[in-house]
Amino acid sequence: MDEKSYTLGHYSSMKRPPWNRRICQLCYNSFQITPLAYIDSEGKRDGMTTPFNISQRLKLLISLALIVVVLSAVVVSSHMIEQLRQAESLRDQISSIQKITTIIHDLQIERGQSSGFLGSGGTVFKEELALQRIATDSSVISSGSIRLYASADDSLHTKLERLRRDIDRQTISPADAFDTYTQLISAMRSDYLAQVVTVRHFQMRNHLQAYTNLMATKEALGQMRGAMAAITGRHTLDKEMYLRIAHAKAEFDIAQDRFRVMAAPSMKNRYDEIFNSTDFSLLFSIVNDFLAHPATENLMSAHEWFNLATGSIDAIHAIEHQYIDSFTQIVDRELATAYNGLIFGAAIFLLLIAVILLLGSRIIQSIEKNLKLLDEYKNAVDRSSIVSKTNARGIITYVNDQFCEISGFSRDELIGNSHSIVRHPEMPPEAFREMWSTIRDKRPWSGIIKNRKKDGSTYWVDATINPILDNNDNVEEFIAIRNDITDTILLHEKLERTQQDMIFRIGEVGETRSRETGYHVRRVAEYSRILATRYGLSDEEVRYLTQASPMHDIGKIGIPDTILLKQGPLDQAEWETMRTHSEIGYRFFKDSDSPLLMAAAIITHEHHEKWDGTGYPRGIKGEDIHIYGRITALADVFDALGSDRCYKKAWENEKIFDYFLEQRGKHFDPALVDIFFKHLDEFLTIQLRYAETIES
Repeated sequence: MDEKSYTLGHYSSMKRPPWNRRICQLCYNSFQITPLAYIDSEGKRDGMTTPFNISQRLKLLISLALIVVVLSAVVVSSHMIEQLRQAESLRDQISSIQKITTIIHDLQIERGQSSGFLGSGGTVFKEELALQRIATDSSVISSGSIRLYASADDSLHTKLERLRRDIDRQTISPADAFDTYTQLISAMRSDYLAQVVTVRHFQMRNHLQAYTNLMATKEALGQMRGAMAAITGRHTLDKEMYLRIAHAKAEFDIAQDRFRVMAAPSMKNRYDEIFNSTDFSLLFSIVNDFLAHPATENLMSAHEWFNLATGSIDAIHAIEHQYIDSFTQIVDRELATAYNGLIFGAAIFLLLIAVILLLGSRIIQSIEKNLKLLDEYKNAVDRSSIVSKTNARGIITYVNDQFCEISGFSRDELIGNSHSIVRHPEMPPEAFREMWSTIRDKRPWSGIIKNRKKDGSTYWVDATINPILDNNDNVEEFIAIRNDITDTILLHEKLERTQQDMIFRIGEVGETRSRETGYHVRRVAEYSRILATRYGLSDEEVRYLTQASPMHDIGKIGIPDTILLKQGPLDQAEWETMRTHSEIGYRFFKDSDSPLLMAAAIITHEHHEKWDGTGYPRGIKGEDIHIYGRITALADVFDALGSDRCYKKAWENEKIFDYFLEQRGKHFDPALVDIFFKHLDEFLTIQLRYAETIES
């Protein structure tokens, strides 16, 4: 993983002792009364303490204590007032979130009914849609003064009105109406997220993260409900809606996995009950069967489908209400704590002032109590974080128990050594050079570090290192505070693997339509990886190309079976239709800002271009063709020629080699052909490893 650095400003206070500790230390030192010599009329000392001096010092200590108490009262009261303000702000935020999610829910229902209405040519959902529009408008009006989605020119209400007119007139396609509703919902979800990011309450943020993923599962279900309603409304296959169902199913799987990771056990158990219910299983059985075999003859009616999907969505919506209730309970507790804190704090500080005025002798006890609290703060940091200190030369001078526990080293093994004892060999040296340059420049450094335990295993930490300066502003030592993020890193890697697997599976769907096995996309991916690596692309480019190349023929899902599965050669008209699969695949990915899907867009668009400019769809040539397209072109042709198809038998390898030599500089990039023959043994190994022993 690339190193990520950022500054955590709240640790900068560690450079100097807090002001209250300095005052407490001053009071403590003042009270350490050493015997003062009493001088009699003859100028002799009797070794006794002067009563006058004791009284003056006691008055000084009482005055200082009163000052400390008053200042502390101001600080704590300000803190309590700030807590109260934050609790009230949190209450308003939760109210706004609740209103936004209500609007989203109504928009999801309206989208599904509108899709069914348009898909059926206006024969179903007419009355239901009219009632739902009233409910949606009521939710929008009830939102009051909260900020809702608005473009530069149009409000949410204006956009809805315009969309509804188009739906009523049936001048908009089901797919376009579906997309417009989805964009409005996405914008509302952005409004929701804008509220979420302002929440500073730790427990609430954790719940909101799980709640956000639950909302995403419900939105994916809503998209499946709406898209399928459009298809069942007329029982005619709508390819645009088919793609939206496939996309929504993939989004649902990802959101569901994230929710299960983040949700509290009670919420996860409630969700699992719904997921394992009969209706939920039937819903996904219908969706999965339809995605695998997009036939409409046996589909249920639009009303039956809509009611089935709505039952599952409403069940998840009930969990959303549980979350809102839990949020409200947290807010109520915070408000009660803030109010009680103010009252209790005022009483305590009044009592302290009375005690100090009446019992000056207890000042020491009060000061020692404050010092003990400061020690507890230090202990709290030690217990909650991985802490170490080093001197200016980088030698460890202190480690806490958490450091020893996670690293596996004892305190004696760590102290006196440099931090290289836990350095992982995979961490680049330049990362540590940048770290030391920053902190020696008297600036805090923050970043993610991969470390090595004593037993050789790996752990990841999010570290902040602060330089501690002496009175002359010179670096005296460094304090490092770390948090273990190993589980988060491993989860991220798992999600990346899941995304890669999903790409392979979607690619296999496209190939299955043309009766090609999943081995084809795997071989093309491996061939592309070899070519990209040997060509000299970066590790990141190799990864994106390898992961995206299985999508090269996904556009074939838009080609009719009569052409795609035709035995023998295609006529001119059929061939022109077949050529459009490059544009279809490109349109599927072109608007994504994901690097992986951008790579897929390039590959689907350009893998049939030829080096001499005679390819399609644009007829570009040479290095105007993206390297991803040039690589995938060679990999795809090599595998296609060596595999059986409905219109031909597989070629022998020697015939393929002769063809490649003939097409060097014509069909293929000459440099890639040279790489192919130079590393031919690697390609043949892949060909053998993923050989198709069973014909599909």
